[in-house]
Amino acid sequence: MRKYIIVPVLLAVVLVMMCHCTSDRKATVPANEYLIQGELANLSDSIVIGLYVDEGNIFNLVARDTLLNGKFSFRDTVSVTKKMLIMSDNKGFPGTWLEVWIAPGEYIEIKGEDKLLKTWEVVSDIPEQAEENRFTACAMAQQKELMQHLAAEYDWQRMMFIDHAGDQEFEKKGWAKIDSIRKLTTPLQQEIWKKELEYMKEAPISKVWIDKLLLYASMMKYETVMPYKEEVKSLYARMPETEKQTDAGQEITAYIYPPSVAGIGDMMVDGELYDVNDSLRHISEFAGRFILLDFWSSGCGPCVESIPEMEKVIDTYKDRMTVISISEDPKARWKEYVKTKGMGGNQWNELRRGRTGLAVSYQVKGIPHYVLIAPSGKIQDMWSGYGSGSLLETVKKNLK
Repeated sequence: MRKYIIVPVLLAVVLVMMCHCTSDRKATVPANEYLIQGELANLSDSIVIGLYVDEGNIFNLVARDTLLNGKFSFRDTVSVTKKMLIMSDNKGFPGTWLEVWIAPGEYIEIKGEDKLLKTWEVVSDIPEQAEENRFTACAMAQQKELMQHLAAEYDWQRMMFIDHAGDQEFEKKGWAKIDSIRKLTTPLQQEIWKKELEYMKEAPISKVWIDKLLLYASMMKYETVMPYKEEVKSLYARMPETEKQTDAGQEITAYIYPPSVAGIGDMMVDGELYDVNDSLRHISEFAGRFILLDFWSSGCGPCVESIPEMEKVIDTYKDRMTVISISEDPKARWKEYVKTKGMGGNQWNELRRGRTGLAVSYQVKGIPHYVLIAPSGKIQDMWSGYGSGSLLETVKKNLK
């Protein structure tokens, strides 16, 4: 067997070269930019990877890159540290995302061996990323299994709504498959949450910690799915008062200690809303008429699909009923969408973070969500979801 000995001089040269390469790599990222470079094994070229930013109930696409020789990259200017999301809607990917933190002058490496996003390794010098990785490591085995099930569910949804759109028999088969998959994913997801909540008891209160608590707090209304209400309240008690006064802190407080909830037969709940001209508005302005509240978002497919039918509803019942469309979108996106689509009527927005305020009071768990208020001021009906003809049919039934 041959033995190789590196003499001190050669070793010094090697070290200098290593240092030089490292500094060069850092130097390729200017102080006002970030660079994400990914390398994925066992994946074919032409897969599209997307980089998104979360802007309050809306995931906005920032950039796309197509996998070539197993590699993808994203590069742009940035002024602050913030979280981005990496996703792909290609077959075999789970319908979820990978959290990646970026910061000025930082280089971020991503490595993976499959399409299971949460199992990809993210390496950088950004402290928030290190903390994000610690959360993921809490239940990596469960994450991997969950990603496999979510990928199967996402593929079935794609087949139902794209490949076999309109095929009711296939849709029936698809939902049966998805229901069976969810029986496996729910306990896995709960196990992951439990492990993360346990970690949060001792973990430092960081940006990532606050983000996680905000997620769990927002899910407390889904008690059958996320059964850790008391654990979330206990963690909330750990938050310093200064953190509770921030925007995120106030949103967390609103989820954990929501206002009174109104249901069918109760008197309506009013609030402060704003129209596209920034004027303060109230639901009570239309007291004495039927009022239909339409909670929606431009990022919600069924919401957008329902718009033409809602216009028919408005025209058909204009003498008896007023429709108030309450958007969840951020202010700029909401105004631009209303303007671009030429949407008339009462286009209002609470301009709140998350589903707080009236969304909590009227039990909005999914959108589109509708609330019909009678001329007496009492809630006559509430329902969620949209299918062709369903809106006209439900309103007609209530106003006959």
